[in-house]
Amino acid sequence: MLVRARMTPDVLTATPGTTIAEALNVTRAHRIRHLPVLEDERLVGLVTERDLRLAMPPIWAEQRDELKRALHTRTVGEVMVRGPVTATPDTPIEEAARLMYDNRIGSLPILEEDRLVGILTETDLLRALAELLCATPPSSRIEIRLPNKPGELARVVRLIGIEYRVNITGMIATPTKTGEDCTAIVQLQTLNPRPIIDALRKLGYPVGWPALGQDDPAPVEPVLAAPSPYVGAAEV
Repeated sequence: MLVRARMTPDVLTATPGTTIAEALNVTRAHRIRHLPVLEDERLVGLVTERDLRLAMPPIWAEQRDELKRALHTRTVGEVMVRGPVTATPDTPIEEAARLMYDNRIGSLPILEEDRLVGILTETDLLRALAELLCATPPSSRIEIRLPNKPGELARVVRLIGIEYRVNITGMIATPTKTGEDCTAIVQLQTLNPRPIIDALRKLGYPVGWPALGQDDPAPVEPVLAAPSPYVGAAEV
């Protein structure tokens, strides 16, 4: 999955000369938290709603004319972050997540040939993660610990999909801290994954349902509607 698939393409922006009051009105009206700052169509900074709120006069000082004037005279250019971290539309979504985590930021302006074409936020990343691990009913979540080497994940997928003919609706595998193993989080389109779990354990894989280290729950049996007492009755 690439950034272009999850970024917001229609970006609301500010300029360095936008006042704090104007920028706050935009963020509140559109319920957004990040405003890229453009000058001559070139990205020069990024301002967040938190930056803007910290630049506001305190509520208790609202009647002080000089502080109220500051709200309408101070500009975005005074409080914005200059030279923000960016990505491109073809950046892998996991690389964008790493950039945001490493830099402790909540959004990435997306540039294509130095032109702003979108923005990626924490909310976009959460939506992407939810889609990677989608849980469409009926489904079960299992975790599998397997060696971090070629062929192991393919072996697991083959057992689930080919041998047991169960559809995998979502999956992600992450290495452990040592790097020797990885944990695969798998969504299975079945309410009772116990036969698959037993088969994986026979192959030597630690498996947890719904997570490693937890007891397996009892399978959920589908509820069948009771037959109607009127089926087959003669019409009067």
